[in-house]
Amino acid sequence: MHFLAISLRKDWARALRDPSQFAIALGIPLVLAVLLSLVFGRAPAAPHGRLLVADEDKSIASDRFLDGFRRDPLRKMVTVEQVTRSDGRARIDRGDASAFLIFPKGFQQSFLMNTPCRLELYTNPSERILPQMIRETLSIAVDASSYFRRGGTPLIEVENVALGEAKPERSFAAVFLPSTLFMGLLFLASGSAADIWRERTAGTLRRMSSSPVPMASFLAGRLIFVALLYAVVGTIGLIAADRLAGMPVPNLPAAALWITLVGLVFYLLFLWINVQPATQRGAAVLTNLLIFPLAMLGGCFFPFEWMPAWMVAIGKLTPNGWAITQFKAILAGTAHASGIAVSAALLLLAGSAAFLLILRRMRAFAV
Repeated sequence: MHFLAISLRKDWARALRDPSQFAIALGIPLVLAVLLSLVFGRAPAAPHGRLLVADEDKSIASDRFLDGFRRDPLRKMVTVEQVTRSDGRARIDRGDASAFLIFPKGFQQSFLMNTPCRLELYTNPSERILPQMIRETLSIAVDASSYFRRGGTPLIEVENVALGEAKPERSFAAVFLPSTLFMGLLFLASGSAADIWRERTAGTLRRMSSSPVPMASFLAGRLIFVALLYAVVGTIGLIAADRLAGMPVPNLPAAALWITLVGLVFYLLFLWINVQPATQRGAAVLTNLLIFPLAMLGGCFFPFEWMPAWMVAIGKLTPNGWAITQFKAILAGTAHASGIAVSAALLLLAGSAAFLLILRRMRAFAV
């Protein structure tokens, strides 16, 4: 315990002498959040969504029914995409669109023969504005077709199926902030892990390997320092996000704990990479080869809400993409305690495995 206290005091003293990397990691998300909040305000972001259409009739009537979405201003706000019934239902269940509309086979015949017809509309519960606009546009189209055919008798019915409870719209800054926050965490983790080369150059690791103090104690001291660092950075960032960017944090302790655990795993990942090459330059190259693809695919450069569906599917499988998804659930208040506990256990398991791998490599790396 005495050695852990000495190691922790040493790391904090070095961090206070050169706090630039930590200030940058914290400043990136905060500055961007403040700027985005000033530019776009705290009102919900301008809506833009996707309407999936399964046209099983493939007729002129079903095509003309969608004319309202081909004219301004809806043309700039809603993208209409043709899909199959099964694909459209799967995508709307995943939240990959604002709404999903089904034209049944025989729609045009019903229109011409003045017989009743039912359209199915599935809406995304995580959106509020666009599904309502789509419903209203379809209602106008129904009314127009009814008056055209029978002087006002509505024979076309749009059955709206809500897939869950509606969620509040988020501001532009609130959408963007989790991405920038985790981008800062990635760079902070890589910078902290690269610090192991300073320990090696100064001879600290060589003296440690020849002393009776276990190398595991040295690494444990570093982990305690990194955990405290992430806890401070995460808490300050979340409080500032609430006060400056208008992004409410309903469960601050859980969000800060999640940032701390994710930060530890990120640190161990980059530390394991840093102790593999024989030179510091090689370690920097390997780190850059990993961090930029992770940031690009994992939703750090751009939010998942702005990325193509195929890239989102890949990005959510990356470590940072998975962590961002869980973090957003915590911020939205939809994460359950059992789910958070399981996710935290997975992080601890991954971190423990990385710790053992690093410990095996440290003896050779120290000399």
